[in-house]
Amino acid sequence: MPLRRPSVADLKKSSESRHLDLTEAELTDFYELVSDNLALYDELEQYPDPQRAVLPAIRVPLGRPAPEQDPLNAIVQYCSVKADFSGPLSGKQIGIKDTICMAGIPMSCASRLLYGFTPEIDATIVTRMLKAGAHINAVLNTDDFAFSGGGHTSAYGITKNAANPAHTAGGSSCGSAAAVATGLVDMAIGGDQGGSIRIPSSWSGTVGHKPTHGLVPYTGIVGFDLTIDHIGPMTTNVADAALMLGVLAGADENGADPRQPSVVPMQDYAKALTGDIKGLKIAVIKEGFGSQYGMKEVDDAVRAAAKALQKLGAEITEISLPEHRMVSAVWNAIANEGGVNSFYAGHHAYQHKGWYYPQLMSAMRRGIKTNGGDFSPTAKLGVLVADYMSDHYNGVFYARARNFSNQINLAYEKVFAQFDLVLMPTTPQTSMKIPASPEADRKTFIRNALNMCANTAAFDLTGHPSISIPCKDVKNLPVGLMLTGRRFDDATVLRAAHAYEHSAG
Repeated sequence: MPLRRPSVADLKKSSESRHLDLTEAELTDFYELVSDNLALYDELEQYPDPQRAVLPAIRVPLGRPAPEQDPLNAIVQYCSVKADFSGPLSGKQIGIKDTICMAGIPMSCASRLLYGFTPEIDATIVTRMLKAGAHINAVLNTDDFAFSGGGHTSAYGITKNAANPAHTAGGSSCGSAAAVATGLVDMAIGGDQGGSIRIPSSWSGTVGHKPTHGLVPYTGIVGFDLTIDHIGPMTTNVADAALMLGVLAGADENGADPRQPSVVPMQDYAKALTGDIKGLKIAVIKEGFGSQYGMKEVDDAVRAAAKALQKLGAEITEISLPEHRMVSAVWNAIANEGGVNSFYAGHHAYQHKGWYYPQLMSAMRRGIKTNGGDFSPTAKLGVLVADYMSDHYNGVFYARARNFSNQINLAYEKVFAQFDLVLMPTTPQTSMKIPASPEADRKTFIRNALNMCANTAAFDLTGHPSISIPCKDVKNLPVGLMLTGRRFDDATVLRAAHAYEHSAG
């Protein structure tokens, strides 16, 4: 059956919204021309869709756990997904963030907008984990569409902190951190656009590694902005993070992920964990300390960690990098305008040659039309800001932010020409107390969503590999040490983190 054709009134509405100023005579002509053009869409609709191969596997959704089974609210649903393979992940129970497609298992991005959506495909990393022998046993909670670093905006409720349940786990990969910290899974997968692997790892006392941008394929995962999308491991120790990264890393098939270069440099991440960091040059970034939202105790704990690395043989030098102070303003524009543009395009950027998921695009756009009011308060703020900036400033500030992002990257590249790693606190503060509901205090609820991203977001903008590891508790709440290295040298980042971990343990 042919597609429904527009009426003249439909075209007039489009003319007005797109500032075409068509006359009545022009509308009459274009009515026929548009109808003729849509015949090609009729033809396109009849082509069979190219299929992504789905690995044969046992796939059983098992539903939401009872509160007593999951007191921190880490899990959206239990499941059992495994294939007949053995490998480095054999015997491991793996949890994945509720933004990752897994055929036959519902995925909602912890939002009411996608209730009832069940993917028909596996994300590339799901296939890789199953082929490595993994048993995926849980879909893990996240902030609503990952639009928060607090861990408190999910439609399924707040994820509590394993160290102190009166505090949040951190976000957006809140369930991944809490499930790992409490042993509900052996390893987890988190996503990171502004720090969403490293923030909850910092606040929950676990290890979170954001790989180099493009090292791990993002295909089949709900994204934010192609330029800042990352996916990576969250674990209890660095060795498990290196093991998992070895499974996840590498080029996707047929250039399916436009985030990846044509050649993806690989390393043996597990073998890199020698414990030897003698002579490693580490720069302490002065501007990563003393944040507006910072705690002196956190800064002191991280500086003590730097001294511990020095005792292990690393050469520690404090330097100033003024461009680091630009991160919050630059990232804010990209996250708001790029992220919201992605939402309203169905979580797919146009104009790239990678793989598209039409069913997700349709489900998301329908969800916005029918349930847009169910966006979280933080997502609503992003939509309002992005819409205003687009309408009144025509995308200029997104463009400027992308250009300034390149400037920040060049500044860090100069640092990495002299140093192997840079060091700073993962987050400027420890985990926040669970906030009041948005109905009780909407302003505080929203402001607590993004006030911890200044350091982590830097390396979403630049794409350098970055890890958070626990260094010292402050008032019984974990503190994260963040180490960041040269692009595609994830092995050195993991090596230094592993050496520190063992010295501190």
